[in-house]
Amino acid sequence: MTATDPTALVAAAKAVGAELDEPRAARLLAYLDAMLQVNEHINLTAVRDREQAVVLHALDGLAFAQSGLRPRHVLDIGTGNGFPGVAVATLHPGASVVLMDRTGKKVRAVGTCLVTAKFDGVETLNLDAQQAPSLRRELRHAFDVVTARAVGKPELLAELADPLLRPGGHLVLWLDAGADAPERLGLFRRVALHRYKLPAPAERERVLGCWQKKG
Repeated sequence: MTATDPTALVAAAKAVGAELDEPRAARLLAYLDAMLQVNEHINLTAVRDREQAVVLHALDGLAFAQSGLRPRHVLDIGTGNGFPGVAVATLHPGASVVLMDRTGKKVRAVGTCLVTAKFDGVETLNLDAQQAPSLRRELRHAFDVVTARAVGKPELLAELADPLLRPGGHLVLWLDAGADAPERLGLFRRVALHRYKLPAPAERERVLGCWQKKG
């Protein structure tokens, strides 16, 4: 299989509803490659194969485009290896994106990868999302979009996102095809479920769920 280059990523992104140019695709791949290199020393992902990582991290994150949202301030809860937050930052270079995780070594590793890939407008934050509103009061209701992938059930994520998300803002979750996606999550109402397929070599069906917080 030919290694995915920026041109190939631009083409593959269209299949999940994302439009991006080659410079942004190159930056995203640079981040992915840096992350995979760091992953040899710090466990950021169980995916070791680069082409599978392109699908499961880069393309899956780029599916955010299906939400149709144009965020200004994004918080990625439990970011882990930086995805999907880095992919959202790729799609919306004018937005400020905060990658939050409670594990310090992961946050430091992600920060190193961001520098390597020369990402602007992306901040890392070593903080537990549950404690964030009380420890950093400036984060309360500071975001118009909160994202999360493989962190927990929608009910838990809505509870974590509520004090951090402004009224009218959106919670966007990446879900497996058969996962539960309740219509109501406290103050959140589901506004869309976008189903899409990821290609080989990691073919699978995924769902992007969008909930809006009561304004």
